[in-house]
Amino acid sequence: MKTIKKHLILPVVALSAFTACHDTKAPEEKVHTAFAPPQQAAVENEATITHPCAVLYSPDSIKLEKLKKDNGEEAFYTIADDNQNYMADARNFLEGKGVNILEPASGKLTFHSLKNHPTELDLNDKKYNWEIWLYDGNKLHKVDVTDIENEYAKYMK
Repeated sequence: MKTIKKHLILPVVALSAFTACHDTKAPEEKVHTAFAPPQQAAVENEATITHPCAVLYSPDSIKLEKLKKDNGEEAFYTIADDNQNYMADARNFLEGKGVNILEPASGKLTFHSLKNHPTELDLNDKKYNWEIWLYDGNKLHKVDVTDIENEYAKYMK
């Protein structure tokens, strides 16, 4: 009789332990604060820009494969890592300055100002890999990714 009770109690204890250890998480809430980074717009196809901003461009998977093939796998990973680090540093700096950041995947961007004729930037051009442009509201400037602080001071007064 005693062995039967032990066999009945064991499944009940195991089931209780299992349900007690099962952790359910409440859904996460998105919290918006005054210190959140500036909104970033993903731009595709063709867009018209009229206000100061920064355009951060990184190659898509097709360009990455071509770069890997052209440079060799070992060199490619070094190049890609360095560029990604520079882009991350630039992003952090620009966000800290409150600059509106655009990250187009591809396509054409047209920059309009009251002083100059429209300037078009075609990101489908094969020559672009990891690039940053600063638009000061009048003119588009391709900047050195490795020296973003000085470039910002030069063009975004």
